[in-house]
Amino acid sequence: MWSPQSLLIPTSCASGSKWPYAPFYTRGRDIVNGRGDVVTWAGINWPMSGETMIPEGLEWKSASDILDDVASVGFNFIRMGYAIQMVDEIYERNGQDVSILDATTTALGVTNGTRVAEAIVARNPTWTMKTTRFEIWSDIAQAALHRGLFIHRTHVDGNAWFEDVDFPVFNWLRGLTYVAKWAKGHPNVVSMSLRNELRESWNRTDLYYNWMTLVGNMTAGMDAIHAANSDILVTWSGMQYDQDLSALTTGRNLLTAPCYKCTAIRDGRRRPPVVFDVDAHPWARKLVWELHLYAGSEDLDTGTCDVIEAGLYRNGFNALGIRPNAVGCTITEDCPPAVRLTPVIFSEFGHAQDASLYEDLMQNCIRRFTERNRVSWMMWALAGSYRIRSGTQGLVDTWGLTSADWSTWNDPATVEGYWKPWVRAMNVTRKE
Repeated sequence: MWSPQSLLIPTSCASGSKWPYAPFYTRGRDIVNGRGDVVTWAGINWPMSGETMIPEGLEWKSASDILDDVASVGFNFIRMGYAIQMVDEIYERNGQDVSILDATTTALGVTNGTRVAEAIVARNPTWTMKTTRFEIWSDIAQAALHRGLFIHRTHVDGNAWFEDVDFPVFNWLRGLTYVAKWAKGHPNVVSMSLRNELRESWNRTDLYYNWMTLVGNMTAGMDAIHAANSDILVTWSGMQYDQDLSALTTGRNLLTAPCYKCTAIRDGRRRPPVVFDVDAHPWARKLVWELHLYAGSEDLDTGTCDVIEAGLYRNGFNALGIRPNAVGCTITEDCPPAVRLTPVIFSEFGHAQDASLYEDLMQNCIRRFTERNRVSWMMWALAGSYRIRSGTQGLVDTWGLTSADWSTWNDPATVEGYWKPWVRAMNVTRKE
């Protein structure tokens, strides 16, 4: 009878005596390796097809060549998605993971799915049609290790609030545990997320979307990961598509702290205050905050750089102990300091990959903010096309760094003139 305890961990798991000198910890505002060196990242999001749950682009180019492309820009960090559904299906199949062929034909149909599977295997000849999803992830992690690339596993699934239609908390905790155990075999997989872009449910109106529900569930998730793998860092995302961590970084009363679209706790002001205390938990030095920002935000003002920086400070980057933007804070009148120094990473932002990057206000505000305050970041995204997205097969994405067929960069000039200089300015941590 299969059990999750049978998940094998390779004996080649690296010790802290060689790169990347894991395990990593937090020290005040910084992430540090096992030697105590401060670690800085500048990286990219490598999406997976939500339907196939296999990283994009592998039908166009080998995993090794894609990783070489990533490294050629200077990036040292790759944020890669995974789905709890991947783990659910392993349990449903009594411990057997899903093969490339099964994954692609289920998502794309027999004809297109077989064609894509054949292309993936042709460009990655060490794989076969029977190679499984987690075997692909393991091979990519190993190849990234050789290139000095850190890997982060970020959790993505269709719905995005606890106990939503496709977000049962039991399965989520089980999946976090499985992935945390898998990461033990890969020393460059130094971090994983709890959940990507939490937000109000569009499916159910009886769920409590507020700070109390967030903290209760995310604490349970942290506990599950830490019990399975006490070495790995864990990133904790904020409310409203990961824009807002303000109640947590400032130590506000979770019963009454404001947040966009939150479910009110009507008697919150009559109850004893509830405050989230990171240091009350055994994983206190494994917690990393993460935030996102896009120009399409529903509630955040992105009209000037001063206001953008004031919002970033208020929503969680205050935990770095940085100086607030005085002009922006005069306008917003909402720039409280953090109660605890904690690392914060900018794990998503994005823009069309063309010359308009140079003139985009928010993009360049983020660039200056990360350079000045030494904020690790991951741009969205690598993929110039998706095998299927929003029901469309072969969808082209102009926000992707690669061309649609992954043969070159979408806009080579901005890779050379914009991304490479930004990465160099970050003085990122390199393999020795």
